[in-house]
Amino acid sequence: MTDDRLASVLRTIGAEVPAAADPEAAQLAVVRELAAWRNQPGGFWIAGTDPAAASEAVTGTLPLAGLRGVALLSDGAARIVDRYALLTWPQALAALRDEGPAALIARTRAAEDSDPAARRWPRAKRSDDATIAWWRLPA
Repeated sequence: MTDDRLASVLRTIGAEVPAAADPEAAQLAVVRELAAWRNQPGGFWIAGTDPAAASEAVTGTLPLAGLRGVALLSDGAARIVDRYALLTWPQALAALRDEGPAALIARTRAAEDSDPAARRWPRAKRSDDATIAWWRLPA
């Protein structure tokens, strides 16, 4: 399960915010646009700024049969898949299983470092906090 609402909003405003000769001005435009979508229907939800946003969380259940592990990723860690499209979810999960969370976050940071002006991947800041919890289930 994934919550792709922030990625969807960024794709939307990326098309609406004109490219600027000044990367900082372009980034500021993205930040301003995001504010209008935060904690709004049709936008994305940040519990840190509004605890009522917790009721908007994506939840669900999965059967344990056949499940090899559980991964919880913050949006900053998931962006290598859902924003940058450098890995698919199966590839990202294989990297978690084989290399661990630090390696996946390092890949995300390398992608961000390759686009410091946020032109390839419009975003509000150069990098976001990235947290991963990986739980390998016994066979």
